[in-house]
Amino acid sequence: MRISTQQQFLKTVDNMQRTQTNMAELQEQASSGKRLQTPSDDPVAAAQVVKLERELAQYSKFEDNIDVTERRLQLEETILDSMYTATTRFKELGIYAGNSTLTSADRATIATEVEELTEYMASLMNTQDSLGEYIFAGSKGGTQPYEQLGDGSYQYNGDDGQRHIQVGTNLYIPSNDSGSYLFEAVEGRLEVGMTGASVSAGSPFLTVPPAGATFSTAFEDTDKEAAFLEATKGLGDLTVTISHDGTNSNYSITDSSGTSLAGGVFNDGDTIEYEGLAFDLAALSPGDPDASITLDIAPEQMNILDVAQNFSTALRNVEGEELNEILATTLNQFEQAADRNLEATSALGTRLSSVEKITDSNADFKLFTQTALSSLVDADLTEVLSQYALEETALQASQALFGRITSLSLFDYIN
Repeated sequence: MRISTQQQFLKTVDNMQRTQTNMAELQEQASSGKRLQTPSDDPVAAAQVVKLERELAQYSKFEDNIDVTERRLQLEETILDSMYTATTRFKELGIYAGNSTLTSADRATIATEVEELTEYMASLMNTQDSLGEYIFAGSKGGTQPYEQLGDGSYQYNGDDGQRHIQVGTNLYIPSNDSGSYLFEAVEGRLEVGMTGASVSAGSPFLTVPPAGATFSTAFEDTDKEAAFLEATKGLGDLTVTISHDGTNSNYSITDSSGTSLAGGVFNDGDTIEYEGLAFDLAALSPGDPDASITLDIAPEQMNILDVAQNFSTALRNVEGEELNEILATTLNQFEQAADRNLEATSALGTRLSSVEKITDSNADFKLFTQTALSSLVDADLTEVLSQYALEETALQASQALFGRITSLSLFDYIN
């Protein structure tokens, strides 16, 4: 194959320029430490780099969310600890108030401390975080959860929601607990909601609205309430069915499964008593269709502030056996509040432990992503410098040979 002088010159120059270009690229990699300078250097790697950088940005956001969540949970834990201390003091005062040697003045002094503790607890329950959001308002962070009404009672204005913050891929952690869960868990007097058209007035323990409406009834005393609660435990809603057999009006009480619990004949206005619950029934006339009353059994839900307020009121206004009965109920209610506090604190500890583990896992994932990104972007300086030396040697050899070739002349060999 014939190779012309011009072709030889052009090819040699092209090779040297290519080598110089490679050396320039290697020099840039050595100075910047980056192998991938522009997407055109490696389009496939550039696409993977974009994906990995998105993952790193996501983990940075997770870190911010974890910091926020951890601060809120630690703040809640501190408040619950203070609440538990206050509740323990309430119980101590309740036990002390039962001392029969105390005078009215002594009980008034105890009531004053109870009122001060109540105000302190109310301020804790209305705590705001660093962003100004109420941490116990559920999902209504901008609403003050507890408001004292004109009658001295406290109304909860939040909801039972939780704020879930993303702290990992497909992983969310509740960053708060609602006041509804934490502080509205105290059981008050047992209430029996009654709905039906055949309930009539007359019972001393029952206020009856228009027929067909729903209302609640209380018990004559706590002993009857306790007896009813024990007898109906696990039975669900009860149903009182009233019928007329042509001669007499009859009633029957069944549980939620339809099992008969009680029944018999009654006259108009008779008071029916079942396990301590008393209510009057209106008799039917012959030919009237059967009627029914549904008894919805549920304890009244109270917050700890109202329990404390009732405690204070009783200390100032009630004496003797009635006060002892109220104190017994109040101590039980404070114990319920303390139990819920411990339950929530335990759950908080578990949540904080989970946050720590998630933080460690995210750090591992972030390191893995950074390593993968580095393998695509960063230059191996040892390899770059070795390659640069190789290219430099090749260029020097090319230049030396080119110099020798350009110095050759056919006329040197003609005699």
